[in-house]
Amino acid sequence: MKEVIQEEIDRAEEWKGDYIVLSYGLCSNGILGIKSKHHSIVIPRVHDCIALFLGSPERYKEEHQKEPGTYYLTKGWIEEGKSPLGIYLEYCQRYGKETAEWVIKEELKNYTRIALVDTGIHLMEMHRQHALENAHFLHLRYEEIKGSLAFFKKMLRGLWDHDFIILKPGEEVTQELFLNLGGDEFHHI
Repeated sequence: MKEVIQEEIDRAEEWKGDYIVLSYGLCSNGILGIKSKHHSIVIPRVHDCIALFLGSPERYKEEHQKEPGTYYLTKGWIEEGKSPLGIYLEYCQRYGKETAEWVIKEELKNYTRIALVDTGIHLMEMHRQHALENAHFLHLRYEEIKGSLAFFKKMLRGLWDHDFIILKPGEEVTQELFLNLGGDEFHHI
């Protein structure tokens, strides 16, 4: 992940803008070490990208406290094959059906719920059906929860408060930048 993101940032080096805005949080340390030579980088201060689709880090914390064993799905992740069933199909090609089923169920054995996040953007019956199929396959409870585009709107409008990290040119993403989630301090220019 890091290599792909860094490659895109490097390609933007000739761009005349001031900021590169990532709509990606720490998410499995996928952005650790990225930096830009010529632009400031704006990053949502979230560990899990689902906070972006729920509208805020606070809403994510509420959902996580309510049911920590939740596998979240969005319209986009379903369409990109990034659901347990999509991953299972990839594993089938690599390991065969029996091993793939064991691996995916083992990886997700601590989950209790599949939650489809409805951000209000063209969620269709096929998305709901796919999420339900995932829940059935894994023997998990299915729930549809209300999402929000508020975080994305704040990000794109430049309303960068404590929910965002702003790196100066040359500064590198570190885990320490994400340690004070929800706090009043934030890294800025």
